[in-house]
Amino acid sequence: MMTVREMIELLGRYPDDMRVVVSGYENGYDDLSPEQFRVTPVVLNTGTHVWDGQHGDRPFGARAGVQTIDVLALRRTSAHC
Repeated sequence: MMTVREMIELLGRYPDDMRVVVSGYENGYDDLSPEQFRVTPVVLNTGTHVWDGQHGDRPFGARAGVQTIDVLALRRTSAHC
């Protein structure tokens, strides 16, 4: 788990003009833009397969007793799709 404070501290170790990218859909890398950041609710610990993320983004499908929290999510996009 990483918090915004921890991310700021981590990013502070790198040059201010260093380019930031995210992994591509299957291969390579895509540029990162501010529009890819958004606050979104997630249900914690819902991933059941190795290809699933650890947490889910569909809180309306949550079972009783699961925890939903707001997170700062970075959405990967690809200009090639």
